[in-house]
Amino acid sequence: MDSPLTQMQQRLEEHFHALAQVRDGSSLPIFALEHDLSEADLERIRSMVRLRPNTRPSSRQWLLWVVHATEVGYSYVGDEYWTSFEKQTPGWEHHYRPRIRAWFHKFRNAYGGVIPSGPWAKHFSIIAWPITHAILPRYLQRQFAKLLYDLRFRLASGSALEAHAIGRLLAVHASHTSKRFRLFLEQEELTGQIALALLDREPDKSELIHSSTLKRIVADLERVRNTREWLKETQRVVSDRFKGIGRGSCPAARRPAERPPEPALPDTSHLAIRPNLLLRHIGAGTWSVFMEIKSFRPVAALNAEIHSFLNNTRCRLNGAHDFKPTGWLLSGDRKGALRSWPDPESPLIHFERPDPVMNHLIESECRLHSGPIWLFRRGTDGIARHIAGRIVRPSFEYIVVTTMHIPNTLEGVAPCNLDCTDVNAYQLTMPSVVSTEMMIRLDSLGLQVARTIRVWPAGLPGRGWDGEGSSEWLTTESPCFGIAQDHPVESLAFRLNDEPERIIRTGSKQPLFVRLPRLLAGKHTLTVKAHRSAELENAAPTPPAEGFVRLAVRDPEPWVPGVASHPGLIVRTDPDQADLDTFWRNNLGLSVNGPEGFTASIHVTLQSADGKEILSERVDDPMALPITQEEWHGRFERFLNGKNRAWRYLEATACTLAIHADTLGTCTLRFEHEPLPVRWVVHSDKKKIVVRLVDESGQDDAPEISSYSMEHPFESESLTLDASRSSCVVKPPGGFFIVTHGRYRDAVFVSTGLTKPGLEGLGVESNFPQLPRSVHTLSNYIRLLGLWRDARLFGFLATVRHRRVMDSAVDALRAVLCGENWARKEKRFNEQPKSQTSIESLAASVDKRTDIGTILVRSRSEAGHTSDWFVDIAARKNVCPDRELSEFALRFAKEPLEIADHQDLESLLAKLIDNPAILRAARLLTLLLSPALGDARDANPASRYSA
Repeated sequence: MDSPLTQMQQRLEEHFHALAQVRDGSSLPIFALEHDLSEADLERIRSMVRLRPNTRPSSRQWLLWVVHATEVGYSYVGDEYWTSFEKQTPGWEHHYRPRIRAWFHKFRNAYGGVIPSGPWAKHFSIIAWPITHAILPRYLQRQFAKLLYDLRFRLASGSALEAHAIGRLLAVHASHTSKRFRLFLEQEELTGQIALALLDREPDKSELIHSSTLKRIVADLERVRNTREWLKETQRVVSDRFKGIGRGSCPAARRPAERPPEPALPDTSHLAIRPNLLLRHIGAGTWSVFMEIKSFRPVAALNAEIHSFLNNTRCRLNGAHDFKPTGWLLSGDRKGALRSWPDPESPLIHFERPDPVMNHLIESECRLHSGPIWLFRRGTDGIARHIAGRIVRPSFEYIVVTTMHIPNTLEGVAPCNLDCTDVNAYQLTMPSVVSTEMMIRLDSLGLQVARTIRVWPAGLPGRGWDGEGSSEWLTTESPCFGIAQDHPVESLAFRLNDEPERIIRTGSKQPLFVRLPRLLAGKHTLTVKAHRSAELENAAPTPPAEGFVRLAVRDPEPWVPGVASHPGLIVRTDPDQADLDTFWRNNLGLSVNGPEGFTASIHVTLQSADGKEILSERVDDPMALPITQEEWHGRFERFLNGKNRAWRYLEATACTLAIHADTLGTCTLRFEHEPLPVRWVVHSDKKKIVVRLVDESGQDDAPEISSYSMEHPFESESLTLDASRSSCVVKPPGGFFIVTHGRYRDAVFVSTGLTKPGLEGLGVESNFPQLPRSVHTLSNYIRLLGLWRDARLFGFLATVRHRRVMDSAVDALRAVLCGENWARKEKRFNEQPKSQTSIESLAASVDKRTDIGTILVRSRSEAGHTSDWFVDIAARKNVCPDRELSEFALRFAKEPLEIADHQDLESLLAKLIDNPAILRAARLLTLLLSPALGDARDANPASRYSA
């Protein structure tokens, strides 16, 4: 008689074989969650897979293991898969993990099972299989239902309901969701199939997912607050689209069909992403220049590669010097200040690295029209908007920006100030009646006086209407325009895009209103041509007046809870989508702008993996608006020094930052731990701090593990793989832990306990041996500092101690490269930064062959923040004729922790060892430009390492 294990294996084989036959000839994959087992059956499987001592998981029951692993994936909470798996599988050992992947491969070959896809599947090469086969894990269900609800109108208006297209749509519009959910959405084909199944109003007849499995997922969704209503409303909106639709092509194989490769340069003609220039009046007759940029989410929807590029590449605006954080263009409409006028010969947006599709797009769609003159019409809201057609109208005020000089003799023209270099600005006030002479003068400047046929948006407001033919509409709106004329017009001819012309006769002086149908997302053009009356033509023959209206049509953006829409409260963060570690290290640039006289209270809430609230406190007292980044850093630094908060952070997987500003509104930001394939987990166990290595990368070789104490930061301590996978107690006062496994790496800095009794025990002293002047050794230490720089911080006083260890390490390296004599003199300077004696002593120690130190002291006000001045001085004084070395030395002096990433570190370090004078000169200039270095370092942990 067959054993229960064999019977269950045969039952599953028969079920999946029958399911594969039903789907044979379709492109629909099979999921292991479609096992059609009851909860009692699953409980029996859980009892069957328990391993007895000295036994291994048997391949004869491989389907039981596939179902069991999938069920663990379905209940996965996004923290640690293998921890949950091992708790439910007594006797399981970590070296059995590759068998799970092998059995899912077997399932795929036998029944046409789904294949994990996307970057997430590459990073988590084993657990991606059971989690993908779990279809929609419980911890993602609420976010998935909410995203479908937000995009219900977009889904209903789509031209085709194909799985990969829906999956891409979901991935592009998930910018305000959790990191784990965005990783899940990288599997576009899978998520599209799930969406199609959930939106089917007749799940009993669903072909996409087995009916019992679909009912189970829907039942779980309905148990969660709000998701039931979201799902039903989304089904109602898109239900008509599901009547009579096909289910894709019918390839012969059961396995999912591979999509054809996407074109290298997809069609971008429908994208309305051209940036706009704005002038904002900032008082005293001065205007600042801003660039308004539409969200690049429609661009990201072209294909997964472009989405990944935009989400992981920084950009810079033409006319600005700073790089915007990764994902900046995907996080909604943006405005960026410009400090110099954009170069018309270059695109308005530059990316940090090239991409063929994006280069093609910005070259064609993101350019400023050539000058030498640009026109802006002044509005009552203090904003002047760019008029691309250079058309002026009587009784309006304009700002004219030009590379030329306009004489003051021109009527209505007066110079004004522009907070931007390379151009001149003038205010132009148009009279109610424009003389012939003025029309001629304006025409010589390239400006035209408008005709007297007026077109304007009627009914619903045209967003971004510039008064000269450009407006923005939603796909849910029917644009309506009014047309009025002040002279006899016999007829008006309208043409929408390339459609046939429609002629409307009009003899009335009353305005004519024209309504357009709802338009698809993209760019549209409405052409209007006016034929004047015969009487007027006989008296003054002129060609027909013809113009056009540009309509940029986009899908409505869903409202995101916690995002402030009130214009009085503006919250900015840098980077735009920071993780929890970046936030808790106080490396988030946060600013809150609002009217004076208001205050904002900022609350921090920490949550555990199961969503339980473990800390909720206010950051200091209410802060007066506006809140600058510097003020936020100082307040939050004091908040982080609380011992109880440090311990609570060890348990946290997510954090909510709520900014309450009374009647101005509330803005809520969420930060989460980024799930790394190889990572350290730090937690408290019986009043001791322990670290544990979690490796979910699925690689067979052993990782490289290193640990370093705070007292001896350059001396590695042994830590075995087995000890790392169990809980290692961290000895006071703590240290660094680094793991590298293939292309994955993680580093943590853990602070715990006192070094000695009393207050003196709060600090930490680092000791460094006599470092050799060896390029190999010093470059290794510098790269090690780069790892420590990016380490995640845990424990009480972690920020303070981490800064202290880093400072000591940098000082030790500088003493080797600049000399011990220089190190002693710089220490005295830091103690008395305004002492003329200490300054002169440093200057004399730079280079005994030349007087470059004295020149730097006398002429430091000329240096500004550029490197060219310093490079020229070093070359003229024959201290360093090598420009690259001088720039490297200056970067080392200003940002010692950033050179760890330099691609030519070894070669430049070798030159620096042979020429220490250039590093001493660069260091002197850095100190002279930061006279309060000692105070600033205590107030702002980042100040010592920034230019």
